[in-house]
Amino acid sequence: MVIVTFPTIIYRKIGEMQTEIQAKTLGEAINKLIEKYGESFKKVIFDESGEVNRFINFYVYGKRITSLNILEEPLANDDRVNILIIVTGG
Repeated sequence: MVIVTFPTIIYRKIGEMQTEIQAKTLGEAINKLIEKYGESFKKVIFDESGEVNRFINFYVYGKRITSLNILEEPLANDDRVNILIIVTGG
């Protein structure tokens, strides 16, 4: 199982700080999370064009995932994924 931890802003939408899912890639994990939490979760993760929102960062065991094919990033059993939202403004 992969453990996924959410920031407070997502927690407020879905009611959980973390969850466990079976997934072999980050994309598969996100799709399963969308199935579990619905459109409100999807709207946070993806922009209007269907791309990963540029204000969302994914970390696996504290390492930021920066690959161009982020959704194809492999996950292993017992990986810990943190989803973080970049706060901007001034």
